[in-house]
Amino acid sequence: MPVRLTPYSQVILDTNHYSVPADNAYPNLVIKGYPFRVDTLRLDKVIANHPRCYGREQDISDPLHYLPLLEQRPGGFEHCKPIRHWRAGWPPLYEHLLARLWAQWPDGRGIRELVRIPKLHRDHPADIVEQAVGLPLKYGCPHADSVALCLHQLQTLEVPLPAVEPSINSGQAVADRPQLVTLGTQPLDLGRYDQLLERGQSCKPPCLTNTLDSVAPSSIDFAPTEREPGNRSSWLSQP
Repeated sequence: MPVRLTPYSQVILDTNHYSVPADNAYPNLVIKGYPFRVDTLRLDKVIANHPRCYGREQDISDPLHYLPLLEQRPGGFEHCKPIRHWRAGWPPLYEHLLARLWAQWPDGRGIRELVRIPKLHRDHPADIVEQAVGLPLKYGCPHADSVALCLHQLQTLEVPLPAVEPSINSGQAVADRPQLVTLGTQPLDLGRYDQLLERGQSCKPPCLTNTLDSVAPSSIDFAPTEREPGNRSSWLSQP
């Protein structure tokens, strides 16, 4: 059914208040109640979902919904009720990170940096994000960009290459080709590069070699030729 958004970025169903992302806070929305969940939609797109509450006058909030607003107004961080409830169950690393950011940027930037980090929970598992938060604290560079970088590295660890199968594409067993057993493990032979250069010089076309060798540098005249100004055709046809 159609609903209107409250000033606190919430929609109401059966006297209960369900939060909506602050960056999707449009006046006219649609709310759909199911036995175990409540969905809020805008233009047939679900923008928020919550477990359904059968109490009365309850606030069901997702703290992630208020992060975009706190980026604009970091002074409300201490007074945001959903954030206060969320902080009660935060891992100790988050409080340590908050203290470091506050000490480094007491003018509000520290809160903006902190707010960017919980946003990562939207697209990544909580345990991976927590690991990514701990690494910048260990390395002494606590800010949102370093956390995002560590998160990317944790999720893109080098995957070990699979073991070489005992056969190749042609179907012939490697055991029948002993020269492939040590392929990639032998020491580098830099002399092979010299052999490649020597072969390249020996493959020079004879006609080009004879032509270049027969022209002496002293026989080439690079002196400019005097031309008549105004008679362009005469010097264009000059060899």
